[in-house]
Amino acid sequence: MSYQVLARKYRPKAFVEMVGQEHVLRALVNALDNNRLHHAYLFTGTRGVGKTTLSRLLAKCLNCETGISSTPCGTCSTCQEIDAGRFVDLLEIDAASRTKVEDTRELLDNVQYAPTRGRYKVYLIDEVHMLSGHSFNALLKTLEEPPPHVKFLLATTDPQRLPVTVLSRCLQFNLKNLSADKIKNQLEKILQLENIAFEMPALVHLARAANGSMRDALSLLDQAIAFSGGKVNEIDVRSMLGSIENTYLFQLMDALAKQDAKAIISTIAQLAEQGADFANVLEEFVSLIHQMALAQFAPDMICEHANESEKIIEFSQQFAAEDIQLFYQIGITGRRDLPLAPSARSGFEMVLLRMLAFHPLDITTSAPAPARSNQATQSSSHKPSAQPVNAPKQALPDTNNEWTQLISKLQLSGFTQALAHNCILKSHVDGHLQLEVDPGQVALHTPKQEIRLAEALTAYFGKPIKLTITVSKSALSTPARNKQQQQAEQLQQATQALDNDSAMQSLIKTFDAKIQPGSIQTKNPAMLGDTKQ
Repeated sequence: MSYQVLARKYRPKAFVEMVGQEHVLRALVNALDNNRLHHAYLFTGTRGVGKTTLSRLLAKCLNCETGISSTPCGTCSTCQEIDAGRFVDLLEIDAASRTKVEDTRELLDNVQYAPTRGRYKVYLIDEVHMLSGHSFNALLKTLEEPPPHVKFLLATTDPQRLPVTVLSRCLQFNLKNLSADKIKNQLEKILQLENIAFEMPALVHLARAANGSMRDALSLLDQAIAFSGGKVNEIDVRSMLGSIENTYLFQLMDALAKQDAKAIISTIAQLAEQGADFANVLEEFVSLIHQMALAQFAPDMICEHANESEKIIEFSQQFAAEDIQLFYQIGITGRRDLPLAPSARSGFEMVLLRMLAFHPLDITTSAPAPARSNQATQSSSHKPSAQPVNAPKQALPDTNNEWTQLISKLQLSGFTQALAHNCILKSHVDGHLQLEVDPGQVALHTPKQEIRLAEALTAYFGKPIKLTITVSKSALSTPARNKQQQQAEQLQQATQALDNDSAMQSLIKTFDAKIQPGSIQTKNPAMLGDTKQ
């Protein structure tokens, strides 16, 4: 028996097997079970989201020999013939190849005749937007007043090209792109049924590459199985998709944090030697920046892999929020302009160098954190750095200012550092430190991170420190929140300085210019003085 591709083998044969599209399924199930059927349905959405599959399932529900319902038996001759694509009363028409009005009229001439075997004669017109204007005119009258034994199921990827007169005669359902998580879960289920070994990170890459299309995901999965010799592993999938290891992305981000242009160029040269697609590299780098932004505002929403999560959290603590937003804007603009560059590599280099050039100068409130030593950034041991030999000995902190100063001396990283920055000092008694965490950052408070913070305090003070962290009932003036407020105040001062600057106002008046919102970056305070000096 010849091999059947996964996209066909695992095509849903019932509504319950459909992945996603719950909003459409609910409406169709209720209509079928309550016998409130429309004569014309229009399914819209991008490729591979289930438009044709849903149409065939609806045809099966309408013609199943057990009766009209949302749960066809799947075993009667009608159901089996529809699944096999040879049911005589299901007429599938590809509008892209039958655009002439003569084709449409020939089709409609047979509408008046009763179905041969089924309960309804079902016309499934795929890519209906490809019909000509005359074809639509010929179809309108039949769509408005069809015979009772006829149902029209229309599918299109471009509903904007349909005349409003056609749209008004159809019950329209817009199928959404599937989330990467739903696609990944379906791929996992299929591989388990096929008894094929796989690595979960490989499925994550396939799900992302599918861009919301289940059919594309299954096609990529077929390709990955063949590419890897009967299994699905991350290295082969990355090679097949032309993506790169996260190690290179982290190297680039680390170099950006250290403002090391040579390291950036060197890493890009390594990527070029491997034949990397720099358009894909830029896309993944922008995705990393997006994850860093999430880590600052909603750390529980970042990627699910623990090793990547801690690295992303660590990077997010090295940049101010406005820096990350600026990098993201530069990145997506660079993606748009990449085809205009002399080469993809030079275009990518310029995007990174542009991020470096627009990186704010080191100032107290917005400079990136100093680069940590290799010993401090090793995440595998998860142990705090030992207390420096010359570290000052002191009683525990008594004020929040002392707590803020203490955090920088503990050499924390990742989630543990983020937790410390989002806590305030409540009290301390006999080596027992009590903290409160901001309720908006409660996702950072886990037993694991509390233990790590206690270990860091014990190592620093050279004696056992008991730590208790509770969740506050209201927002707190934590070190992290204070830093954000200082940054906002400094940005406001910079804005006022520009507003009061006579040279700037002269330029605005002369050229009828305006300051682009979000373009003001805080610099060294000395640079914000009177430009006349």
